[in-house]
Amino acid sequence: MSHLNCQFIFNSTQKQTPLPSSGFAIDLADDPHSAHKLIKLGFSPRKDLPIVLLTDAAQKLRVVGLRLDPEEAELLVRGRTFAMGDLVLYSATWCPECRRVKEILDEADVPYQEVDLDTDVTAEALVIEHSGGRRVVPTLKFDDRLFVFNPDPSLLARLLSGTGSKAGAAATS
Repeated sequence: MSHLNCQFIFNSTQKQTPLPSSGFAIDLADDPHSAHKLIKLGFSPRKDLPIVLLTDAAQKLRVVGLRLDPEEAELLVRGRTFAMGDLVLYSATWCPECRRVKEILDEADVPYQEVDLDTDVTAEALVIEHSGGRRVVPTLKFDDRLFVFNPDPSLLARLLSGTGSKAGAAATS
C-alpha cells in the first residue's frame, strides 16, 4: 500500500478526545482556521468531529473518517477500518478503476449499492463536495461516516478488513 499522510482533527473544547498513536493532530480549539478546510469538504466542525483525513503524496484526499470513537480513529490511522454497514459505490460505466473495485467487492462478498455519477447529478455533487472539488470515481461511502476516493487494491483490502469480508480476512492473515 502506498504511504498515506494522516491528519487527525478534533476539538478539545467539545469533549476529551484521546489522540491516535500516529498522524498529525489538529485541535480546532487551538487552530480555528483549520475548520475552514472541513467546511470546504462539506463536513461540519461541530457535528462531524473527530475526523481523520488520509492524503497521498500529491496531497489528494483518499480517505475521510467522520464522528470516530478512539478505537475507530486508531484503526483508520493505521490504514484499517472498523465494522461498517451500508456501502454506496459512486462509479461510472467507462471507468476501469470502478470495474476493478466492483470485482474486489464482489469477490469479498461485500454488498453495495451502485450509483452512476454520469446519470445522477445529486450524487456527482456529493462526491465533488466531499473530495475537495474533484469528481473522483470510484468513490465509496460507508454509512455516511467513511469516504474512500479511488483506492488502490491494497488499500481497499485493508479497509475491508474491518467489515468481516473475505478480502479483509485475507488482508489480515
